[in-house]
Amino acid sequence: MLREYQEQYANTNEQFVFVNKIGVVLESDNVLFKIAKDSSIFDFHLFFESLESLFDGNEEEETKFHCIHIYIDSDLYIVDILAVVKRAGVLLIIKNLTDHYNSYQTITQTRNESVIKTELTVLKNLELQERERFKNSFIQNFSHELRNPLMSIMAISELLADTKMSNEQLQMLKFLKESNMNLRLMLEDTLSIGMIDAGRLEIEKKLFGLQRFFEFIQFTYTAKAKNKGLKFVCSWDGKIPEFVEGDRLRLFQIVTNLLDNALKYTEAGTITFEVQLNQKRANKASVQFRVTDTGLGISLENKEAIFESFFREDASENIKGTGLGLTIAKRLLELMGSKIQLTSELGKGSDFYFDVLFKYPLLSSIEAIPRKNSQEAFIGSLGKEQRKFKILLVEDDEYVQTTLFKILLNTNRFKIDLAYDGALVFQEVVSNNYDLILMDANLPNVDGIQITKLIRDFPFKNIKDIPIIGITANAYQENIDQCLNAGMRKVLIKPFEKEELLKAIAKALK
Repeated sequence: MLREYQEQYANTNEQFVFVNKIGVVLESDNVLFKIAKDSSIFDFHLFFESLESLFDGNEEEETKFHCIHIYIDSDLYIVDILAVVKRAGVLLIIKNLTDHYNSYQTITQTRNESVIKTELTVLKNLELQERERFKNSFIQNFSHELRNPLMSIMAISELLADTKMSNEQLQMLKFLKESNMNLRLMLEDTLSIGMIDAGRLEIEKKLFGLQRFFEFIQFTYTAKAKNKGLKFVCSWDGKIPEFVEGDRLRLFQIVTNLLDNALKYTEAGTITFEVQLNQKRANKASVQFRVTDTGLGISLENKEAIFESFFREDASENIKGTGLGLTIAKRLLELMGSKIQLTSELGKGSDFYFDVLFKYPLLSSIEAIPRKNSQEAFIGSLGKEQRKFKILLVEDDEYVQTTLFKILLNTNRFKIDLAYDGALVFQEVVSNNYDLILMDANLPNVDGIQITKLIRDFPFKNIKDIPIIGITANAYQENIDQCLNAGMRKVLIKPFEKEELLKAIAKALK
């Protein structure tokens, strides 16, 4: 029985053809193709013409041909051919491997397509990574270059405020300071987007006065709303802990972006800011922040789009801004483990709210957190004796150098030396006795971080222990950490307020 099956299936894919030395078919079993006896094999298919040179070969010499395509009546056969030279002619064994080659081709094509897709994905990812690197590099450089002139503008505005001016000049100065603040917030928003995308932004957990935070927002936006002819209503839940642990700066960014957005899109009516307690449990408080306005409202189709970068519901020229505010708020809240919620009706206003979980300390563990002092109080903290402290100001931007010099000089408590080149700083430090150094982190020739390390490694105590306050236009955390690790006591990020500078100096000189 097995032999019968062998005979049934063994030859279904193989055809044997025997031809003489000049290609005339002597015999064919016609399993695959019908090849007439006494016909020329060369006439059957052009491929066989290439075999003519083999017919004069040595007896039993074998030649194999793979993947030969033969079309018969529009049907394609893919075959392997074995040509064996015999004494009386040539034996041709034609093996039909059409299914085999088609399957192989399909597998190969699928594999090639997979390889191509993988390579395209890799190339796409590389392109995205390159675009991301370019964007982050651009944002970082843009931020760095903008901070120095903004620092000068803000400092000059502060100095002007201490001079005698007419009411008209005071009004212009007020507009200037407000523009400076708006520019600074836009700069911080742009930098925050880059830091979030790069995975560099971390949420801090520091103790701060939440009630004071609320009072500052209330004071600031009451004035802003009044200037626009709007009513600003605030509500504080007395059950909320006065002090909590969290990131005050990021919370400030979120709230001010929401409030600025409400001011921007509200022409008449009321803006409401509410802070309510959800619950307190195990030294944790869930607090809800809510900003409601009677402005333009948001259409249903744009309720998701408004949280995308640079999108604006009203793109008219009358509405100023970058379109980053809500994006910043949304993404910062995600880092805090929260989510922004929105209810709005076109033409009737919007209601934004979110919950933040704070840890809060027991009353006994809260240290007194002083209110913001005036310049006189900061200078008074330097001591009752009226000696002047000697400061080395190291800054290569002449505008920033001039404004900082003027701020320090106006206190009448400092003697100031100036240096603009990192290579000259060490010479000044060795030659003079300084009480403090204000050190720009980015200097020509030798940067401030390297100079700080050299000073900290100096063998003489009167030099190695000089307090150093860093000044930088680079706001990325890793750069700030580099400054602190090098031995700087404090790092001020440009642009900073006059009070912030004087407070840092007073603390360093204690």
